[in-house]
Amino acid sequence: MAEGALAGIRVLDLSRVLAGPSCGQLFADLGADVIKVEDRGGDENRNWLPVVDGRGANFMSVNRGKRGMTLNLKSSSGQRLLESLIERADVLLENFPPETAKRLGLAWERTSAINPDLIHVSITGYGSRGPLRDRPGYDNMVQAFSGMMAMTGEHDRGPARLGPSVIDLGTGALAFAGACAALTARTQGRARGQHVQASLMQTAASQLGYHFTAHTMAGVVPQRTGSAVWHIVPYQCFQSADGWILAGATNDAAWQRMAEVLGAHELAADESYATARGRSAHREELVAKLEPYFLKRGTMEWADIFDAAKVPCSPVQDVAQFLSHPQIEAMGMIHEVDDERGGKLRLCAPPIEMSATPPKAGRRPPDLGEHTDEILRTELGLDDAAIAALRAEGAI
Repeated sequence: MAEGALAGIRVLDLSRVLAGPSCGQLFADLGADVIKVEDRGGDENRNWLPVVDGRGANFMSVNRGKRGMTLNLKSSSGQRLLESLIERADVLLENFPPETAKRLGLAWERTSAINPDLIHVSITGYGSRGPLRDRPGYDNMVQAFSGMMAMTGEHDRGPARLGPSVIDLGTGALAFAGACAALTARTQGRARGQHVQASLMQTAASQLGYHFTAHTMAGVVPQRTGSAVWHIVPYQCFQSADGWILAGATNDAAWQRMAEVLGAHELAADESYATARGRSAHREELVAKLEPYFLKRGTMEWADIFDAAKVPCSPVQDVAQFLSHPQIEAMGMIHEVDDERGGKLRLCAPPIEMSATPPKAGRRPPDLGEHTDEILRTELGLDDAAIAALRAEGAI
C-alpha cells in the first residue's frame, strides 16, 4: 500500500479527552508518526464508561494509529525530555487553558524558541482572549453555552443534549485543517512555524450555520422543534405502524409528491399548504393532519414509497441498526485490529478516502505508557540505565 499523505511528519500529541486526540488521530490515519504523551495517571477518558477489559471506549475512539508514552511535565527531567521531543517534532498538539499551558512549559513563546519550524496547535474551550480564556471547556458545556441545547429537544420539554460530541470532533477536524494549512505554508516557504489556535466555542459558532445568520440578519432565535426543521414544513420524524421515519417536503414540488403518495389528496389540493410560507404558517395543523397517514404502513414500506417518489426520507435507526447496515460494510467503516490479547477490536475506519495516498487506520490505540521505552531509545537515543533513572525519579 502507498504511504499516507503525511508520512514523514512527526506529531507530538499532548492533548486529552476528545477534540485534540481526534485531531491527532487524523494525522495518524494519513501516515504521520503520532506520539501520544500522557501524564502518568493517563488521559481521563481512559476511565469513561463503557470500559471493557481495562480499555475505555471513549479513549479507543480517538487514539488509533498512535504510539503512547508517559511524561511528568511537572518534573525538571520531564521538561528536558519535552524539549528534546519538541526539537524533533513537526506538529505539537495540546489543549490546556493558556495559563496551564504556560505553567507546563507549553506556551507558544517557549515552544517556538525551541523549534522555530514547529506547528503548535492549541485547542481551548473558549478561545485565547476574553473573560473566559482560562475556563476549561467540555462539549456538553459549550453546547449549553452556544445556544445548541436551547434549540434542541421537544418544544414542551427542557433543553436537550445533542447525542454525539459534535463540537469536540468538529474542533478536532478544524484544528487538523489549520495544522495542515500551516504545514503547506511551511513547505512552500511562506512561513516557518506557526501557532494554530482553535476552540470549542469558535467551532460551535461556526456550526450554528444558518442559525447564526438568521439571528444576525433577521433577529431569529431558534426554538425547540423536536426532529423538525423550523423553516421547512413538513420535514420531521413521523411515527409509522412499526417505528419512525423521517420524511420531508424540502420544496413545493416535493410537497405535492409527498401528499400524493401518502394518499392525502385533499391536503395536496389545499391552497393553504401549496407554498413553503403557507405550510410554515400552518405547521401544527398540517402535521396533525399528516400523522394518521403515516400509521397506515411500516417504516421500510414508507421508505420505499418515498424513495420511488423522490421524497427525502430515512428510517430512524439506532446505532446498532446503523452499524449493521450493508452500506457501512460496503464503505469499510468498521476496522478490525488485533487487540494483542487474543481478540479483535472493532474501531471506526478513517472517514475519508484518497486515491493515491489512502488513509490507513493503523495500530490499536496504545495502552498507558506502552511505547515509553521504545520512544526514548529510538527518538532520543537513551539507554536502559538512563531510562531506569528517569523512571525512578518519576519523570516517566
